[in-house]
Amino acid sequence: MKILGLAICLLQLGSTFPAFAQKLLLAHVAVNPSQGMLHLAKDSGILAKYGFAADVVLIPGTPRTIQALIAGDLDYVAAGAPASLRARAQGADVTVLSTLANSSAQRVFIRPDSNLSNFKELKGKIVGVTQYGSGGDTFLRGALRKHGIKESEVTILQMGGTPGVALGLESGRIEVGVLGDSGLLLVFRGLAKPLKGGSAREMGFRGVDAPLTTTDRKIKSDRAAVVRFMQAYLETIYFFQTNKAGTARILGKYMRGVSEEHITLWCDDLRAMIRQVPYADEEALRTELEMMNIPGGQIPPGYINNSILDEIKKSGFIDKLYKQ
Repeated sequence: MKILGLAICLLQLGSTFPAFAQKLLLAHVAVNPSQGMLHLAKDSGILAKYGFAADVVLIPGTPRTIQALIAGDLDYVAAGAPASLRARAQGADVTVLSTLANSSAQRVFIRPDSNLSNFKELKGKIVGVTQYGSGGDTFLRGALRKHGIKESEVTILQMGGTPGVALGLESGRIEVGVLGDSGLLLVFRGLAKPLKGGSAREMGFRGVDAPLTTTDRKIKSDRAAVVRFMQAYLETIYFFQTNKAGTARILGKYMRGVSEEHITLWCDDLRAMIRQVPYADEEALRTELEMMNIPGGQIPPGYINNSILDEIKKSGFIDKLYKQ
């Protein structure tokens, strides 16, 4: 955490924010369209329109990202639900403002030369995950139980973050890795392939995609600013839905080596699932709790904060946005 804090301080010192803008530090844990919303909000100029200047940083691994949020180093994060659910259950003040889609993006990827043909063949294999307790790790353990495989029958290897899993597959260090949609970057580059039947969607797991998470204390300290940020976020979603070319150009800066055509196709998959008012889905979150193997698990009180979206919806902001 000390190293992360130093990196954030250096990043902030090197930023050139307009003096009048409210400064934000945003973080995501992987490179994909849903978590790319934060880059899109910044680079499209939408955050500036609402009076914010932001830096967007990649912090591989959801648990460390949530730790940084709790420590006050970050303002908003797009990160998987399991780590924040655990943190809230243990008394932390993390709270989810919205989720883009209520379908888990986690899946199993294998090297292009792998002969594995189904999930049950993972027995005896080393499987790379970003961090223990991450969304991918939680999905993997839930999928093992679903297929009657004991955790002791595989070796789950923590690789530090999304880049670590990707590098492990690319270098041949591991044959199998679990990633979210960011794993499609490897598929586009011919460096990996999805395991047949190895995705959360194919297994029927619900879940939440890129929950936008902050803290109760941030809402209490400046609720009006949180409302403005969420208005900017909702306008970013509108931009994503209606400006395919602009979206592909911006995201292309962070998905080097992927063509705009592939990025657009990738984004189209997400576009079909996004709602205009992206409320967090309690049923999907309960599925996340089941994957975490918490018997009778209940969503911690206060974990979901719908009041900001409720206020914006009631104001007519969203109706006006989509009538442009």
